[in-house]
Amino acid sequence: MREPRSSRAVWTALGLAAGPASAFAFARFAYAVLLPPMRADLDWSYATAALLNTTNAAGYLLGAVLAARVGRVLGTRRAFLASMLVTAAALGASALSSLLPVLLVLRLAAGISGAVTFILGAALTAALASQLDGPRTARRSALLMGIYVSGGGMGVVVTGLLLPAALSWFPPEAGWRVGWAALGIAGVAAWMIAVPAARRAPSPPPRRTGARAPVRTLLPLLAGYTLFGAGYIAYMTFIVALLRGQGAGDAEVAVFWIVLGLAAMIGGFAWSPVVGALSGGRAPALLMVVVALGAGLPLLADHPVFSLGSAVLFGGTFLALVGAVTHAAQRVLDPSQVTDGIGTLTTGFAIGQSIGPVLSGVASDSADGVQAGLALSVVILLAGAVVFLGQRPQAAHPGT
Repeated sequence: MREPRSSRAVWTALGLAAGPASAFAFARFAYAVLLPPMRADLDWSYATAALLNTTNAAGYLLGAVLAARVGRVLGTRRAFLASMLVTAAALGASALSSLLPVLLVLRLAAGISGAVTFILGAALTAALASQLDGPRTARRSALLMGIYVSGGGMGVVVTGLLLPAALSWFPPEAGWRVGWAALGIAGVAAWMIAVPAARRAPSPPPRRTGARAPVRTLLPLLAGYTLFGAGYIAYMTFIVALLRGQGAGDAEVAVFWIVLGLAAMIGGFAWSPVVGALSGGRAPALLMVVVALGAGLPLLADHPVFSLGSAVLFGGTFLALVGAVTHAAQRVLDPSQVTDGIGTLTTGFAIGQSIGPVLSGVASDSADGVQAGLALSVVILLAGAVVFLGQRPQAAHPGT
């Protein structure tokens, strides 16, 4: 296959970015906006509300374990696109039931398909980056991965426009259902955007016999990424509940969510020179500290300046950190190991996501409320930053 030009590679990565929009923003983050009306209508405790996110995270864990195998059986492109359709169906179907067991099954399905989408889309992006050459290959590769993960920010902007409007236009008991239906439609739209990009992207090289990603080489990245999964999800799950508790209305929540999404879109681009320049675990560690600062800002004062500052800091960094970890792994692995390596890292991330909502949910049900859950997330994130520093620089493979 002829080497893609940089501009064509950028457009392809933008199309593939519809995958994280579906897997992250629609299937996971949007629940934070729908949680308060669902909790009020269905009379849930914070622990019950967190159970849905824990189930979704457990599905994400299962999907992370299965993704590379599914990609080998169905083909990376076909599995990537099929998983996006499964996600859209699970989201839309969530509008049809108020029964907790049914909602748990649908959240599980969205988690499984979301992990397959992200991992295989990242593998396609890495394969695209591996065909670039030139003196600044590492920075261009970081840019493409940053573009890919910034799709999550694009999706957050979409949910920030759709969901608060649905909640304000319809009665409380119907608004959250309309929100899930809108997410299902948005998921189909994301799939339509991803189809031509997936067809243009080169396939990842097949894994050679015995060429599994070496876990020992990735251990600091894996441990730090697990802590990131546990820490960031508490913020994304309960930040809207905190804002509501501080008196924020639909308009304020919409503004916060849109600012967070716009920051995430820009962050993928803005951080790429730093990610490309720093080797080993230094880039993930730096970004983790910024994420922790962003998560902690709303705890300092009940004021819009702090909440919007949090949206900018956290939003502008947390998806860029996902790209930084993926890029760091790409630089130390053989191209044939990248899909398995991303799957291994995402498995740790998913384990953290499974644990995080439980810890934060229990903490949020304490006397200190949601603030306790967010404070716990800050501590976990800072611990993860220290762990990331243990990742040693490795000689980059050609094309990475």
